[in-house]
Amino acid sequence: MISRIYYWLHQRVSVPEERGEFSAGYWQAKVRRLAGEICASYSGRVLEVACGEGLFLSRLLRQNASIEAWGVDSWPQILGRARQRLAGQGLPEARLIEADAQHLPLEDMFFDAVFCINSFMCLPDFETAQRVLAEMARVCKPGGRLVVEFRNKANALLRAKYALARYYDATARQHPLSTFYERDIVALLKKDNFVVRQARYVDFPIKKWAPIIILEAQKNV
Repeated sequence: MISRIYYWLHQRVSVPEERGEFSAGYWQAKVRRLAGEICASYSGRVLEVACGEGLFLSRLLRQNASIEAWGVDSWPQILGRARQRLAGQGLPEARLIEADAQHLPLEDMFFDAVFCINSFMCLPDFETAQRVLAEMARVCKPGGRLVVEFRNKANALLRAKYALARYYDATARQHPLSTFYERDIVALLKKDNFVVRQARYVDFPIKKWAPIIILEAQKNV
């Protein structure tokens, strides 16, 4: 009963054109919108790590068709959905690669911008997050931008929601629904030679307790 109510609500609050997609949802769509605002002026070669069905890549290409878009994901079927989405919307082709985010088969300092959204919650632990961020940093050019989003461990209500998720959301059984402290992610970025330029705090009046945080950082030259 609870799961039926949850899925009904999930459908109701999802963006209509995203309903039925694995990455659909109220918060997921809001994160894509806010991250899209951050990335609106980006140019050159950009990479989305864990690009999924291409929901964010398609947004970026609609905003700016001149970017050279790349995406990586470890799930081949969902990369197929991304290819179909971009082609179906008549958008420029993106380079989509099946790869593990911890071991990107890409050159050092290759991208003008690298981003990862709605995906850190699927990482099993902090050590994995550290390796993913290090790879994102490696392929980013000096002076380039990195955008990362994560669910905030400082929000007790979010932690409680995720602890109970397995009882109403079948997808939660496939992912750990990990949360991270902002200070720890900022420390990793600093270690990887980045400076945080802005932060977006989602859906909470007290920033440090916001359930979702989006950071934009720039790589030191």
